[in-house]
Amino acid sequence: MRQVAAAVLEVPTAGFRLAARFVGHSFKTQLVIVFVAVMVVVSGLLVGLPTSGTEAKAPTPYDPAVPSAVPSDPLVQLAVGDPYVIEFTNPMNESSVANALTITPQASVKLVWDSSSQVLSIMPTPYWTAFTTYAVSVAASALDQSGMQLGTAITGRFKTGALTSGTITATLSADGLVAPTSAFQITFTSPVKLATVQARLAITPAVTGTITGDDPTDASSQVFTFTPDDPLAGGTSYTVSFDATNATDADGVALLPVAPLQVQTMAAPAVIKFRPVDGGYTTDPNQVISVRFSMPMNRSTTASALSVIVNGNRVRGAITWAENNTVLVLDPTSRLPVGKTVYIRISATASAATGQRLSKAVSASFTVRKATVRTIRWSGGVASTSAPYHDAELYYLQLMNCTRTGGWVTGGGTCSSVTHHVLPAQDPLAFSAAIANAVARPYSKLQADRGVLSHYLVGTPHSRMASAGFPSGSWGENLASPPSASASGMINAELYFQNEYRCSRGQCEFAHYFNIMDPYFHRAGIGVWVSHGHVRLTVDFYG
Repeated sequence: MRQVAAAVLEVPTAGFRLAARFVGHSFKTQLVIVFVAVMVVVSGLLVGLPTSGTEAKAPTPYDPAVPSAVPSDPLVQLAVGDPYVIEFTNPMNESSVANALTITPQASVKLVWDSSSQVLSIMPTPYWTAFTTYAVSVAASALDQSGMQLGTAITGRFKTGALTSGTITATLSADGLVAPTSAFQITFTSPVKLATVQARLAITPAVTGTITGDDPTDASSQVFTFTPDDPLAGGTSYTVSFDATNATDADGVALLPVAPLQVQTMAAPAVIKFRPVDGGYTTDPNQVISVRFSMPMNRSTTASALSVIVNGNRVRGAITWAENNTVLVLDPTSRLPVGKTVYIRISATASAATGQRLSKAVSASFTVRKATVRTIRWSGGVASTSAPYHDAELYYLQLMNCTRTGGWVTGGGTCSSVTHHVLPAQDPLAFSAAIANAVARPYSKLQADRGVLSHYLVGTPHSRMASAGFPSGSWGENLASPPSASASGMINAELYFQNEYRCSRGQCEFAHYFNIMDPYFHRAGIGVWVSHGHVRLTVDFYG
């Protein structure tokens, strides 16, 4: 083979040597020579090709995937209004699947497909039977959109739970009796619309009040609170009921009957809570001491019934009242000694505003520990074009909650347990993005753009809250113009508000401190905005 190849390669070289001779021959002779040369080259090339033949192969046939499906987990539990879902691997012929579908026990359903015709949701109309096990099957005769049948039949099972139920409770009770200052709550196992509760909740004897849900958007409220406008009558029987006839939850599913709540209000006042709590401690030597009663109290007899003792000496201080004369507050004149136990006693001479006396004396105690200081850190919240100062808003929330929960913001931005409170501590406020987005932040921007500070540029604080979907009468608003939107600017604003701690209602132009400490508020929307060199902080409180 190597000799043949060499001969073939030699042809061009030899051709150059013969070229001169070739030119001297006749035309016919030249043609013969060219033909012979070409045949020699072609023969050489053919000799160099592989001698083994190429095996012919048939084309691979296309084998489309046989359709199959994955039903929901076996024995999954569904709410009575939820769909049962089957996911197919191929786009299906919807009518073919409908003809192959069987549900046992029989149920009225609607078949809803996704845009790919692969995900089938079997919707009950109106709902599945409660506490029932259903079997779902799709026969192998079901076709996909190419005409192929299912490889195997599909089977699945699921259980249903109960219809939405509700329970009515009182928020303040002791020894089986309800405090006249109590509110009432109805809690459902699934979301219910506020309008449904407002139309169907009743109290006998009749009581006026406000009903609010736990979700301000009314999308997923399950806990609804009825707050009476005035305290309930003492020593009186009340029935709180909910008419579930033809009522539905937020998904349109029927409600189960709700058992009415029958209660008896306290004929005599009772002590509901001490602050600090009985057996607890405080790290604030300036701690205010408060006693919460079950009903509005007679200020004179109740203040006289209070005694606070430490080291065998009576603690002196200023007496104030809060929350419609249901909370007695003592602000000690001198610091409480660290490491000592403070004893509180309310004698049986304390009486309600309606004249009933306590059934017995009540006592509590707490200890004073060394003061603490903690750092309040800048949260670094993510800013956006619609909320460019959100980090400042979240930082201010921490400052405000330091004050509200019994601490005291210092000029250095720390939260100290040494305070000047004249009102009892409360649970922290939650940040409401809905109120911030719809009310507080736009109003801060409006004030900054105009370079003014006012509650009344557009309507009133209450009208702005109501128009944004927060109509409750439990609201408040704090405004400030701090020097900057930085940490120091937010600290400056909180120190300004804190310094109103000695104001009493009616003696201050703005009661910012009282808003921060108000027990009826549970959330707040905060808005910070800077425009044309003006910084504005708006805090809208809501119950």
